Amino acid sequence: MKLHQLRSLISVAEKGSIHEASRALHVTQPAVSKALSDLETELSVPLFVRSAKGTQLTPYGRSLIRHARAIEQELRHAHEDIETLLGIARGTVTIGVTPVTSTGPFARALREFSGAYPQVTVNVLELRPAQIQEGLADGSLDFGLISRIGEPSDARFYWETLYTIPTTLAVRTNHPLRGVRSLRVLADAGWLSWDALDDTTSLIGSMFSAHDVPPPKNVLRCTATALYLEMATTTDLISLWSELPFHMPAYQALLRKITLTEPLPNMTIGLICREINLTTTIASTMIDMIRTACTEFGEVFKSAGAKS
Repeated sequence: MKLHQLRSLISVAEKGSIHEASRALHVTQPAVSKALSDLETELSVPLFVRSAKGTQLTPYGRSLIRHARAIEQELRHAHEDIETLLGIARGTVTIGVTPVTSTGPFARALREFSGAYPQVTVNVLELRPAQIQEGLADGSLDFGLISRIGEPSDARFYWETLYTIPTTLAVRTNHPLRGVRSLRVLADAGWLSWDALDDTTSLIGSMFSAHDVPPPKNVLRCTATALYLEMATTTDLISLWSELPFHMPAYQALLRKITLTEPLPNMTIGLICREINLTTTIASTMIDMIRTACTEFGEVFKSAGAKS
């Protein structure tokens, strides 16, 4: 299995035809065809189905391309590490974040990193935890920041807890259930959730499960941050938040916290990546900045909580 074969595989999958892939790779169509043919012969399975609609991956091809993309990303990382050792701080860092992790200490670290390394391209993608794990597996993400209840049990990835923050339920101002104190009563109301409740990373699903309360049946799933906020503040849907937004006057004016008799679990904010020792030098530098910002944030937030 050779690198040019894997690159042909990736290009044909992305472009949809051998013709377009050959143009993107700056090689002839017969060269691309031979690379794919040799790869199929070596593996003894068909990688593509060719039809009038173009070239599509078979299940074997879809399986192989995940590894091919990860290999290509690792080679890019190797080149960037060598350039960094030569004193050339450039390259690309791609990070997956969830809405909770995209504010606060991460934003501060991002500002500091961008100022210190203007030649480095930084891509920040807001994704759900499952999507971040997919991106780590295929190499399209360098690392991710995930918010969840508790620590993950998936041993495929490196996990590092950065800080924990209290959670709270919230409703719009003048919500008819704003005085309710029981999670069991609120279960009959409408809810707003980032994830499907049976997802292991679901914050709301984890909360109901922890208190042995049947989950709500009326749930609107929304993964768009701006729309989540609008629906939380303009409808009767109940939403789950970290405590962080309620230190901002804009949120305080729009949302009212519900104080339950049942204790709510803390939200854990963590760093996730494939292998911490295999991150590029420049990505490791950014991770160190994030660690510092999170440590200082945790101390300040804890101090503010003690005073209140």
